[in-house]
Formats: sequence, C-alpha cells, structure tokens
Amino acid sequence: MFESVQRSIDALLQPIGLIWAALLLATVLQLVKRRILSAMYTATLVAFIQLIGATELPAWLMADLERPYDPLVIGWPTRADAVVMLGGTHDYSARSPVHIGVGEASDRILAAVELTRTTGAGALVLGGSFYELKGVRRPDSELLAELFRVWRLPVGTVHLLGICSDTRVEVQRAVQLAREHHWTRVVVVTSGYHLKRAEALFRKEGLAVMPAGAEFLGLDAFHDHGGGLWSVVPRIRGFELMRFWVHERIGLLYYRCRGWI
Repeated sequence: MFESVQRSIDALLQPIGLIWAALLLATVLQLVKRRILSAMYTATLVAFIQLIGATELPAWLMADLERPYDPLVIGWPTRADAVVMLGGTHDYSARSPVHIGVGEASDRILAAVELTRTTGAGALVLGGSFYELKGVRRPDSELLAELFRVWRLPVGTVHLLGICSDTRVEVQRAVQLAREHHWTRVVVVTSGYHLKRAEALFRKEGLAVMPAGAEFLGLDAFHDHGGGLWSVVPRIRGFELMRFWVHERIGLLYYRCRGWI
C-alpha cells in the first residue's frame, strides 16, 4: 500500500502528472460552475493523458512490433560473416572520458560486440549519423571504433558506413559492403521495435539478414512490471513509448509509400 502511494506521489511530481492533476481539478471546477462544454474539453484531455500514461496501451503497441523478434522465442544467431549495427546509439560528449554520451538505444552497442564474438563474425559494421566538433561534421561511428580499438575488444575488422541520413542509407551502404566482401550470413542489430523496417529494407535490397534485437521496450515493460502497468496517476514513460511507436509506424508508412520496402 505504502509503495503504491509513493509511486503515485512520484508520478504527481513529474510534469505530466502535474498537468494531469491541474486538468482534473479544472474539470471539477467547471462542473461545479455548470460549464459543461468546458468540463467536457478538459475531461477529454484528462482521459487522453490517462490512456497514454496510466494504461498498458503504449507497452502493448510496442510489444506488438517487437514480438516477432523476441530472442526468447526465435533464439540468437549462432554463426555469421559480419554483424551490422544500425546507428542512433550515442553522440559526442566533451565531458565524458571516452567522449561518448550514450542514449536509450545504447544496448545495441553491447549486443553488437557480443554477437560479433559469439557468432565468430570477422567484421563489425557500424552505421550512424554525425557529431559536430569545431564546426566540422564527423561520423559518430568513429567514436565507437576508437573506443573498441583502445579497449581491444574482439570485434574483428571494423567497417564504418560514414554519415548516414537515415536507416535506408545505412542499409544500402551495408548491402554494398556485404557484396564487396561476399558476406552471405549477416546479422543486423537494432532496437526490437525497429527491426521490422530494417529487415524489410535489407530484403528490398536483395540481402537476407538475421535480425537481432538489442532492446525490447514493450516486452520488457510487461516483464519488469509483472503486468502491473496500470496506475492512478499518469507517468511520462507511457508517452516515451508512444513516441517510439508513432515514429516507427510513420516510418514504416513513409517507406512503403516511397517504395523503399
């Protein structure tokens, strides 16, 4: 009981919790003043925030994207010529001793290194965008390549895809590299919810890949909370998951409309 109350108080201290509480209070005040239309408007906003921030819906939607690639069901690749890690994992940080600031997708880095080791892959291919230092843009994959070199990690030959504007460019360059080196067994590492689009891009380019998810935000949410994702006060995590889901769904739709997948 105490733990539940504490979680609710913590959620109320988040910006989304404060907005929800303010809108809920506004709804009650409008009803007291018999301003029905105004009350309906604020109540709709309360319900929307409640739906996204206090229910299982965002996690369920994310899990639906991730489920076909669940390693607990399909297992991990056991043999490969190369491992391709798509970008979005990190950026430059001047205040870090390794000059790398990792984001939520940084699980991909660990997964890519481990799969290079366990599959016996002789090459690790790094995608990504760019970082800017003193007005010069450099591929952010260079930061990881240098870290791997200094730490002497067992990643084989490291290939950089340069500055890539999006996933499609990463895939096109990775496929070209695979053909040049005659790789036939290629593992692609990215977030579980992103694998559907990535795998479709590789297939469109004529290369069958073995998908390996590095993070499963929706499936892990159910596991971590034991199904108890419902709450009284909305939390920001639901909106974060919904943002990832909307981004991926729009990406899939856009890529299909362009004929890229």
